[in-house]
Amino acid sequence: MNSVTVIFSNMEDSESLVFKDIWNGLPNVKVVEVNRHNGSARKKVDTAILAEKDTLILCGHGFPSGLISPQPRGDGLLVSERNVRFIKAKRVIGIWCHASAFAQNEGLHGFFSSMFISNKKQAIMNNCTKSDSAVIASEKALFCQRVRNLIASDIPMQEWKQVLIEQADMTIDVTRFNYNRLTYLP
Repeated sequence: MNSVTVIFSNMEDSESLVFKDIWNGLPNVKVVEVNRHNGSARKKVDTAILAEKDTLILCGHGFPSGLISPQPRGDGLLVSERNVRFIKAKRVIGIWCHASAFAQNEGLHGFFSSMFISNKKQAIMNNCTKSDSAVIASEKALFCQRVRNLIASDIPMQEWKQVLIEQADMTIDVTRFNYNRLTYLP
Protein backbone atom coordinates (compact mmCIF):
# COMPACT_ATOMS: atom_id res chain seq x y z
CA MET A 1 0.00 0.00 0.00
CA ASN A 2 1.22 3.50 -0.81
CA SER A 3 1.59 6.26 1.73
CA VAL A 4 -1.38 7.77 3.55
CA THR A 5 -1.58 11.12 5.31
CA VAL A 6 -4.46 11.85 7.65
CA ILE A 7 -5.45 15.36 8.68
CA PHE A 8 -7.58 14.66 11.76
CA SER A 9 -9.54 17.48 13.38
CA ASN A 10 -10.02 15.98 16.83
CA MET A 11 -12.72 17.85 18.72
CA GLU A 12 -12.16 15.29 21.50
CA ASP A 13 -15.75 14.11 21.39
CA SER A 14 -17.02 10.59 20.76
CA GLU A 15 -18.15 11.66 17.29
CA SER A 16 -14.56 12.59 16.36
CA LEU A 17 -12.67 9.80 18.10
CA VAL A 18 -14.38 7.08 16.05
CA PHE A 19 -12.60 8.44 12.95
CA LYS A 20 -9.42 6.74 14.19
CA ASP A 21 -10.98 3.47 12.98
CA ILE A 22 -10.43 4.71 9.42
CA TRP A 23 -6.64 4.43 9.61
CA ASN A 24 -5.94 2.12 12.56
CA GLY A 25 -4.06 -0.88 11.22
CA LEU A 26 -3.19 0.62 7.84
CA PRO A 27 0.53 0.62 6.97
CA ASN A 28 2.49 3.75 6.02
CA VAL A 29 0.12 6.20 7.73
CA LYS A 30 1.20 9.64 8.87
CA VAL A 31 -1.39 11.26 11.16
CA VAL A 32 -1.50 15.00 11.70
CA GLU A 33 -3.90 15.21 14.62
CA VAL A 34 -5.05 18.66 15.59
CA ASN A 35 -6.78 19.23 18.90
CA ARG A 36 -7.33 22.16 21.24
CA HIS A 37 -4.03 21.60 23.05
CA ASN A 38 -1.27 20.77 20.56
CA GLY A 39 -0.20 24.18 19.31
CA SER A 40 -0.70 26.02 16.08
CA ALA A 41 -1.64 23.61 13.34
CA ARG A 42 -1.64 25.75 10.22
CA LYS A 43 1.94 25.07 9.12
CA LYS A 44 1.79 21.35 10.08
CA VAL A 45 -1.40 20.85 8.09
CA ASP A 46 -0.18 22.77 5.04
CA THR A 47 3.15 20.92 5.02
CA ALA A 48 1.45 17.52 5.33
CA ILE A 49 -1.02 18.31 2.55
CA LEU A 50 1.78 19.45 0.25
CA ALA A 51 3.93 16.39 0.95
CA GLU A 52 1.29 13.71 0.34
CA LYS A 53 1.23 12.37 -3.21
CA ASP A 54 -0.75 9.14 -2.71
CA THR A 55 -3.70 9.14 -0.30
CA LEU A 56 -4.93 12.10 1.76
CA ILE A 57 -7.67 11.58 4.34
CA LEU A 58 -9.35 14.66 5.79
CA CYS A 59 -11.76 14.02 8.66
CA GLY A 60 -13.54 15.65 11.56
CA HIS A 61 -16.38 18.13 11.78
CA GLY A 62 -16.96 20.63 9.04
CA PHE A 63 -19.02 22.83 6.79
CA PRO A 64 -19.25 23.36 3.04
CA SER A 65 -16.48 25.92 3.58
CA GLY A 66 -14.03 23.33 4.96
CA LEU A 67 -12.77 21.14 7.78
CA ILE A 68 -13.22 22.82 11.16
CA SER A 69 -10.21 23.43 13.39
CA PRO A 70 -10.68 22.57 17.06
CA GLN A 71 -8.23 25.32 17.99
CA PRO A 72 -9.64 28.57 19.35
CA ARG A 73 -7.28 30.82 17.37
CA GLY A 74 -6.90 31.24 13.62
CA ASP A 75 -9.47 31.29 10.85
CA GLY A 76 -11.45 28.36 12.24
CA LEU A 77 -10.72 25.96 9.37
CA LEU A 78 -7.89 23.44 8.94
CA VAL A 79 -8.65 22.82 5.28
CA SER A 80 -10.35 25.56 3.27
CA GLU A 81 -10.02 27.57 0.08
CA ARG A 82 -6.82 28.93 1.64
CA ASN A 83 -4.87 25.66 1.38
CA VAL A 84 -6.90 23.33 -0.85
CA ARG A 85 -4.69 24.31 -3.79
CA PHE A 86 -1.78 22.50 -2.07
CA ILE A 87 -3.50 19.12 -2.44
CA LYS A 88 -1.63 16.93 -4.94
CA ALA A 89 -2.62 13.48 -3.65
CA LYS A 90 -3.92 10.92 -6.16
CA ARG A 91 -6.68 9.84 -3.76
CA VAL A 92 -8.52 12.32 -1.54
CA ILE A 93 -11.03 11.14 1.06
CA GLY A 94 -13.06 13.76 2.91
CA ILE A 95 -15.23 12.62 5.79
CA TRP A 96 -17.03 15.49 7.50
CA CYS A 97 -20.48 17.02 7.22
CA HIS A 98 -20.73 18.65 3.81
CA ALA A 99 -17.29 17.53 2.59
CA SER A 100 -18.79 16.80 -0.83
CA ALA A 101 -20.06 20.39 -1.16
CA PHE A 102 -16.59 21.65 -0.26
CA ALA A 103 -14.97 19.29 -2.78
CA GLN A 104 -17.37 20.31 -5.55
CA ASN A 105 -16.85 24.01 -4.84
CA GLU A 106 -13.06 23.62 -4.82
CA GLY A 107 -12.72 21.19 -7.73
CA LEU A 108 -11.36 18.29 -5.66
CA HIS A 109 -11.48 14.72 -6.94
CA GLY A 110 -12.09 11.76 -4.66
CA PHE A 111 -14.55 10.23 -2.21
CA PHE A 112 -16.57 12.47 0.13
CA SER A 113 -19.37 12.42 2.65
CA SER A 114 -22.20 14.91 2.67
CA MET A 115 -24.27 15.71 5.74
CA PHE A 116 -23.35 12.75 7.95
CA ILE A 117 -25.55 12.03 10.94
CA SER A 118 -23.42 11.21 13.96
CA ASN A 119 -25.70 12.03 16.91
CA LYS A 120 -29.36 11.92 17.90
CA LYS A 121 -29.88 15.68 17.49
CA GLN A 122 -28.67 15.55 13.88
CA ALA A 123 -30.83 12.50 13.27
CA ILE A 124 -33.96 14.29 14.45
CA MET A 125 -33.08 17.40 12.42
CA ASN A 126 -32.86 15.18 9.31
CA ASN A 127 -36.10 13.22 9.98
CA CYS A 128 -34.30 10.04 11.01
CA THR A 129 -36.23 9.30 14.18
CA LYS A 130 -36.04 5.49 14.39
CA SER A 131 -32.40 5.16 15.47
CA ASP A 132 -31.23 5.76 19.01
CA SER A 133 -27.81 7.10 20.03
CA ALA A 134 -26.30 3.62 20.40
CA VAL A 135 -27.33 2.61 16.87
CA ILE A 136 -26.02 5.89 15.45
CA ALA A 137 -22.64 5.42 17.17
CA SER A 138 -22.39 1.77 16.12
CA GLU A 139 -23.24 2.56 12.50
CA LYS A 140 -20.65 5.35 12.36
CA ALA A 141 -18.00 2.98 13.72
CA LEU A 142 -18.94 0.37 11.10
CA PHE A 143 -18.73 3.02 8.37
CA CYS A 144 -15.21 4.00 9.47
CA GLN A 145 -14.08 0.36 9.52
CA ARG A 146 -15.56 -0.23 6.08
CA VAL A 147 -13.82 2.83 4.66
CA ARG A 148 -10.52 1.58 6.13
CA ASN A 149 -11.02 -1.73 4.36
CA LEU A 150 -11.71 0.06 1.09
CA ILE A 151 -8.57 2.19 1.46
CA ALA A 152 -6.54 -0.99 1.91
CA SER A 153 -8.21 -2.72 -1.04
CA ASP A 154 -7.72 -2.48 -4.77
CA ILE A 155 -11.36 -1.54 -5.32
CA PRO A 156 -11.54 1.61 -7.46
CA MET A 157 -12.78 4.63 -5.54
CA GLN A 158 -15.68 5.16 -7.94
CA GLU A 159 -17.10 1.81 -6.73
CA TRP A 160 -16.83 2.58 -3.01
CA LYS A 161 -20.34 3.96 -2.53
CA GLN A 162 -21.95 0.88 -4.03
CA VAL A 163 -19.70 -1.45 -2.03
CA LEU A 164 -20.54 0.41 1.19
CA ILE A 165 -24.27 0.27 0.44
CA GLU A 166 -24.05 -3.47 -0.22
CA GLN A 167 -22.27 -4.01 3.12
CA ALA A 168 -24.65 -1.87 5.17
CA ASP A 169 -28.03 -2.50 6.71
CA MET A 170 -29.95 0.02 4.64
CA THR A 171 -33.11 -0.55 6.68
CA ILE A 172 -31.53 1.64 9.38
CA ASP A 173 -32.69 5.20 8.71
CA VAL A 174 -29.43 7.00 9.60
CA THR A 175 -27.37 4.51 7.61
CA ARG A 176 -29.58 4.96 4.57
CA PHE A 177 -29.36 8.77 4.97
CA ASN A 178 -25.55 8.78 5.35
CA TYR A 179 -24.68 6.23 2.66
CA ASN A 180 -27.04 7.56 -0.02
CA ARG A 181 -25.30 10.95 0.23
CA LEU A 182 -21.77 9.66 -0.30
CA THR A 183 -20.14 11.12 -3.39
CA TYR A 184 -17.35 10.18 -5.75
CA LEU A 185 -16.00 13.08 -7.79
CA PRO A 186 -13.86 11.91 -10.75
